[in-house]
Amino acid sequence: MVRRFSSVPIARLIVGLAQGIVLYALYTALESAVWPATDGYFFAPLLLVFLLVPPTVLTAAGNMRVRTLFLWTIATSVILAALGFYDVWRGGETSGSWFLFASNLQQAQLIPSSRLIFEAVLGMFIAHSLLIASDAEHRLVAPYPRYFDAAWKLEVQLLLSLAFIAAFWLLLYLGAALFELVKLDFLMRLYRHRWFSIPATTLAFAGAIHVTDVRSGLTRGIQTVTHVLLSWLLPLLALIIVGFLATLPFTGLDPLWSTRHAAGLLLTVAAALVVLVNATYQDGQADRATPRLLRYAASLAVIALTPVVVLAGYALFLRVGQYGWTASRIVTAASVAAAAGYALGYLWAVVAPGPWLKRIETSNVVLSVVVLCLIIALASPIADPARLSVADQLARLRSGKVSAETFDFAYLRFQGARYGRAALESMKSGAAGESSTLIKDKAEAALRLQSPWQRLGSVPKAQDLIANIAVYPDGRSLPDSFTQQDWGANQTTRWLLPQCLTEKTGGPRFSNRCRTVHGRSSAPYRHWPLALGRWAKPCAPDGSKSCRPLGAMLT
Repeated sequence: MVRRFSSVPIARLIVGLAQGIVLYALYTALESAVWPATDGYFFAPLLLVFLLVPPTVLTAAGNMRVRTLFLWTIATSVILAALGFYDVWRGGETSGSWFLFASNLQQAQLIPSSRLIFEAVLGMFIAHSLLIASDAEHRLVAPYPRYFDAAWKLEVQLLLSLAFIAAFWLLLYLGAALFELVKLDFLMRLYRHRWFSIPATTLAFAGAIHVTDVRSGLTRGIQTVTHVLLSWLLPLLALIIVGFLATLPFTGLDPLWSTRHAAGLLLTVAAALVVLVNATYQDGQADRATPRLLRYAASLAVIALTPVVVLAGYALFLRVGQYGWTASRIVTAASVAAAAGYALGYLWAVVAPGPWLKRIETSNVVLSVVVLCLIIALASPIADPARLSVADQLARLRSGKVSAETFDFAYLRFQGARYGRAALESMKSGAAGESSTLIKDKAEAALRLQSPWQRLGSVPKAQDLIANIAVYPDGRSLPDSFTQQDWGANQTTRWLLPQCLTEKTGGPRFSNRCRTVHGRSSAPYRHWPLALGRWAKPCAPDGSKSCRPLGAMLT
């Protein structure tokens, strides 16, 4: 029997409040640029731990032995902290979750990447479900019904808790709107304070987790209804997929490959099949009769799963053969491997003698562990997609499979993490071969890019600015402080600048060539050029090392 806390509700509220206080402290540090937000190697692991570990404690409290919960909390904290540290180390300036806290590039450098957060959430969900089931049975491998119930209960709890938070804030803002009708805005101003909103959200989440846990009948009822509804979607999806596969001999595969996202779409269909098949099979209890139509639909869906995964793998194979490995294709390859495991395991469950789909239970448990291992490998140095893809792209360049003219140097700059930037630095210092000069120039240009949206070779050098800009009156020239400045470095104001200052356009025939007019400031009466393109920007050349925007002025 599971040993429970003496006061689970109080423990959950304390965890929720503590999480809110720490997250608020981290948010304040990030906004104020004070420690620990000045050190990404400390801030990112801390943020990742306090985002994901408290929810596992909330859901495990009362459902896991205290000793197991303590060891599990320590283990997850150490693993997440290590992954967060590595994420900052590998990512540098190109990492960061823009949707989370960060309002600029400097802040985003301190925050775990979006990819790591997604992988950590998925991995924590899988591992937590497996551990709750095993701990409840006091054995390493629990019966399948226990795994099924733990996973679906956890999923329902999290979804209901998120819905509760949304309703919670909707009601709070509704109440604030009522008070604003009588010219009282104190509630609206209160909600805007992070010292209130962040702890209030975490406390509401903790309360929702507790309610959904103690009201197990409600949670189980929602699970049952969800399974029934999803199971009756399976015949429709199975029919659609069979129809799709039947049309391929007539349409051919070329239209499929021309979409350039066939593998991702096919994998999404495969994931939907897996979810609906499991909703139909449920926990495999003998006392639960499955309608014959759903049995036939599930068997048909399982058979159709194999060609869907094969098509996804072949689509990926073609793209890799054409363009080599990229980080996204390596993640896709891991997904294809996992999907292939499900396809083979489920096909074995259909053709093997014995109870209907009984062997799907073994496949689900084993593949859950396999997927967890894949996630850890992708999020760590073991199989870092950036590291593997940079190595492959460099091998293609050195072997001549891709020329220096067509090689994607910008990919190394923004998608290759520190490995790609290290490769560019190595190229910049000199590369062997007949294209070494071109490689060096393009690597240097890629390192000067400030955002993924800039074109390679578009960052102008001093000579490019001189060629792009006509100086008036005649006889005057651009000052060094003007030509040496990296105008595209500030992404906040870059869009305001004329194209001649941010693009390597070159030549007097360029249609967007700029003009500069030397003027005189009121004090300290220095000459400064005013660059007139679509927008006008001034620069003070005497002793100034940067040119600050004075305003926007249409020519």
